[in-house]
Amino acid sequence: MTQRNTDVLLDVTSFISAEDFLLAQNRAAQPDDPFARQCFVEIVQSLIFMSRVYVAHPVLSNPRTEDFGERPLLLRELMREGLTRTLQADNDQQQRAADLVETALHDLESVHGITSMARFVEQAFTIDHASAGSQTALSTRLRDWSTFQERKVRSTTGHHSDRIPTRDGVEEDGFGEWARAAAVILAGPLRDITVPDQGKYLMATLARGMKYQARAEAAEMTYQSHPLRRDFSLTFDLTRGGVAGDTVLDIIQAVRGIHDILSRAAGQTDAHRLRLLELELPLLGGRLWEPHEAGRLDDRRWIALVVRRVLEYRERAADLRQAVERCVTDEDYLRLARDIEGVKHQLLDRLGLRRVEMSAMERELVNSVASVTQVATGVPAVSGLWFGARTLGKQFAFVGAQPFQRFLYKEFLNAWKRAGR
Repeated sequence: MTQRNTDVLLDVTSFISAEDFLLAQNRAAQPDDPFARQCFVEIVQSLIFMSRVYVAHPVLSNPRTEDFGERPLLLRELMREGLTRTLQADNDQQQRAADLVETALHDLESVHGITSMARFVEQAFTIDHASAGSQTALSTRLRDWSTFQERKVRSTTGHHSDRIPTRDGVEEDGFGEWARAAAVILAGPLRDITVPDQGKYLMATLARGMKYQARAEAAEMTYQSHPLRRDFSLTFDLTRGGVAGDTVLDIIQAVRGIHDILSRAAGQTDAHRLRLLELELPLLGGRLWEPHEAGRLDDRRWIALVVRRVLEYRERAADLRQAVERCVTDEDYLRLARDIEGVKHQLLDRLGLRRVEMSAMERELVNSVASVTQVATGVPAVSGLWFGARTLGKQFAFVGAQPFQRFLYKEFLNAWKRAGR
């Protein structure tokens, strides 16, 4: 059967953020990285939905595992278990990537490049003003991320300096040169969103995403960047075109939509339980461990435990991942979306969030039983029992031919039960 390649490329920065979330969970603390939970969610979803997950090296085209350094521990463990692979490029891919990188550098070095970067910095304060009081300010998140990187990444042995062994932590190539120059031009605004003297490090982080995008396009895969890089990358229209990446994302959103439709049906009475369901379910970026397991292991053993759970869950989700891979045409994706919609409807029935509708034949059967009850004196009223049995059977059994539908149904149902314990 024809299958689509749903490989995805991630950057080391995303694994660093996700690891901070996991280590904070083990210590019953809040993450230092403001993007920690989002990156954890997205990495787990990539490992569940995508054919293969690759990681790009900031400098090397054909890196070895040891070229990434000893940290982040999460990345090392995922590579050890075969869940994440180093991106390798053959001669043709290297040439294609080089051409795309040259185009990206030309854009960066133009007036448009500095203008876009200045707009990105200004946007942080614009968003702060628009969303005041509703969430953590974007400028604050940027500054907190910069602080985290300085204290926990750049200063840690076996970490950033092993991947980019330069004096200032910025690579010695066209992107690095541009980052240093941009940091000088934007020195004033950068003081408000980075720790002192770290503006060039933020500029390099943003610009490096364009390098990763070029490599992903050359390898014909989707690049899922760290959230910090997305707006800046979109400015240059470098997000990969084509149906594969966008449509796989649509499928992920469709699965997450099961939770959304349950929330709307449940209303305020079960709002907290639905939130717990989301936190319990790995498909939605929930935990892969029991609360009592946290705090008992050191960092390495804790990360190893979670990675083993990810591996086990990926294997359990094989039917779902294969269903996505089998989608070659738009019609295939529509069928898959329809089947996911079927899971939503049956969950609404099972959880009692929607009244079960009877077919015309079922209504006739119930009415027949009721009429007999009324005519024959002394006959027990069985219509309610029959309807209750029919409803119970429909609620507990999933009527669907697709294995991935049964998988989704059971996962949401079990998470709902755990959330109500």
